Amino acid sequence: MNFKKKSDDSAKKSEKHYLSGKEIRAIAKENNKVMRRLEKYKRRKAPEEEFLGEMKDPADILEVEDLHSYFFTDQGVVKAVNGVTFSVPQGSTVGIVGESGCGKSVTSMSIMRLLQGPQGQIYSGSIRFKSYDFKRDEKGKPIPIWDDDENGEPVYEEIKDRHGKVKLDKNGKPLTERRQKRDRYGTKLYEMEEKVFDIAKMPTKEMYRLRGRQIAMIFQEPMTSLNPVFTIGNQLDEVTLLHVPGATKEEAKRRSIEMLNLVGIAMPERVYNSYPHELSGGMRQRVMIAMALEGNPRLIIADEPTTALDVTIQAQILDLLRGLKDSINGSILLITHDLGVIAEMADYVVVMYAGRIIEQGTASEIFHHPMHPYTIGLQKSKPTMDSESDSLFNIPGNVPNPIDMPDYCYFRERCSGCKEMCYGEYPKMVQVSPTHWVACHLYGGENPKENADEN
Repeated sequence: MNFKKKSDDSAKKSEKHYLSGKEIRAIAKENNKVMRRLEKYKRRKAPEEEFLGEMKDPADILEVEDLHSYFFTDQGVVKAVNGVTFSVPQGSTVGIVGESGCGKSVTSMSIMRLLQGPQGQIYSGSIRFKSYDFKRDEKGKPIPIWDDDENGEPVYEEIKDRHGKVKLDKNGKPLTERRQKRDRYGTKLYEMEEKVFDIAKMPTKEMYRLRGRQIAMIFQEPMTSLNPVFTIGNQLDEVTLLHVPGATKEEAKRRSIEMLNLVGIAMPERVYNSYPHELSGGMRQRVMIAMALEGNPRLIIADEPTTALDVTIQAQILDLLRGLKDSINGSILLITHDLGVIAEMADYVVVMYAGRIIEQGTASEIFHHPMHPYTIGLQKSKPTMDSESDSLFNIPGNVPNPIDMPDYCYFRERCSGCKEMCYGEYPKMVQVSPTHWVACHLYGGENPKENADEN
């Protein structure tokens, strides 16, 4: 009897899946090879031509194509973003929606090139961004726009240091230089030109040209994004001093206070001299938005910008973002799991599940004609005033293990409309209308729109 018991126990252990020390070491060795290669690629010195590209649609400001972002762990490779393709048109708001862990934030971090290396890496894919970059001379320096008088003669002014003090020569006379044109905030102007950069191919040092100035990010929790030992003004000024050549502290302060005014902060001079802990949650989030706007960005990525705020402040922040988008003629990539925020803000909606896009279209199409069973389930889970049920709807089952993703549809085990065809390979994206796409076998026939009506 004892022998039989031992054999039963050993059989159970053999059925249980686990990794031995030898397997873990083999995985780590293989991962280290890939991580070293990718880290070396990020640190390389490359000419600009190597990471320039072209937009497929001139109306887009951002195009993400077949993006794969992985995390290399001792247990295996976590495919957090697994072949994501979408675009952000100029002057529009695109919302990315999905449950926690579906890859929304990793997608935004990949665009900003903020994945924590060496474990987190952009493995493959393309991220094309239409930038408005400084036009540079033969030495690689930005070309200033000079100011002339009414007769076309050059105008000269006194040279000041970064602290705003006038520089003197050996004889104590003020040094002068040709005066440069400035914008309404007093910031010096330079000649600009439009370029398309492939962010996935850019070396890390080159990414500083875009991050914070042309692509800005509003993070989920402002208290963890703001440095508690520096004043708000110090942190706002840093953006101008870093990204505007020759900017002085006086100019940076003027611009920072103007940005605080723009986001609706009363007494901006007082907030400028305050520390983060002296402000409320709503005020800190406004400061984060002001910081994002400091560099005149073309694209703002807002990652759950209203999660930590109460309902009234949330509405104010959304109104602020909507107004700012129109005033700066920029685009917003809004990441949230709140369908109400998406319905109010977004022009286009991208639905993600387990690292892939399963449906995308206009906000009207996604909310009034959802097609994928997961999208339908998400909308059912939202509480409504006319609901007769005492409990919220929840999608049964669990998300598959991200380390060992199946070849078939990731939603198959949880899908109420699962059919025999769903046991085949992963479904391809099917175009239902000019702007509506869905990845589901239920709409894979010759007339996907008719299939949609039937389902």
